[in-house]
Amino acid sequence: MDERFEWDRDGQYFHYLTKWMHALGQVARSTGQPLFDVWARELARTAHRAFTYAPRHGGAKRMYWKLSVDLSRPLVTSMGQHDPLDGLITCAQLEATAGGEPMLGDAIADFSAMIDPRGLATGDPLGIGGLLVDAYRIAQLEAQGARPLGLLETLHDAALVGLRHYAEQPDLHLPASRRLAFRELGLAIGLATLERDAGPATAGASVDRLARYLPLRAEIEAFWLRPEHRRVDSWLEHANINDVMLATSLQPEGFLVTHPA
Repeated sequence: MDERFEWDRDGQYFHYLTKWMHALGQVARSTGQPLFDVWARELARTAHRAFTYAPRHGGAKRMYWKLSVDLSRPLVTSMGQHDPLDGLITCAQLEATAGGEPMLGDAIADFSAMIDPRGLATGDPLGIGGLLVDAYRIAQLEAQGARPLGLLETLHDAALVGLRHYAEQPDLHLPASRRLAFRELGLAIGLATLERDAGPATAGASVDRLARYLPLRAEIEAFWLRPEHRRVDSWLEHANINDVMLATSLQPEGFLVTHPA
């Protein structure tokens, strides 16, 4: 196996599977059919078992970045910067909003132990948006009485570092042909959380500092709503994910609002 080529081959990414877990949970609460929650938890258990491993030389557990389609072997062995965080919050959300089997306590403990709060900041717009969405999910869970994860301020601080860096870059002034819409729209979705109230946790000095970047959301949406910008190769090559991300940014409620069980 040559890991250089595995980046481009078919495979499974943990952070895509967590989106399916979240979607299944949302469907369960929208339809009142608990089977979708069972599927979400089963997927969480399977992904945790497949993507996490104990290094041969000892030490704390880690995660693979990418596995084969059947989850039988790693394709890229490095660990995604935010994958443990994504796993922790998704599993905590499933535990808090739905009861029953399978239980996810082991997964929650493993993901929590892998998170390095000092290594969460990123200048990538998609990653910054993910931090803001994760912070909002934590705020919702805490407002609903779930056990605090103790990460809210950490995520806000990391997102603020990233936003300061990103705002100084020329990315938003480049032509559409040199931009990746889904990454920018990920930031727009994250910024949408700053306009929503999830209780006391979404108020305070850190949120106020983040709110100064809210105009970026409208700027990004307006740019990609222009038809000529959606005809360039950089849009068409990723049209499926771009369409979904733009729709989510324009109507974020279905993705962001987590209803209690």
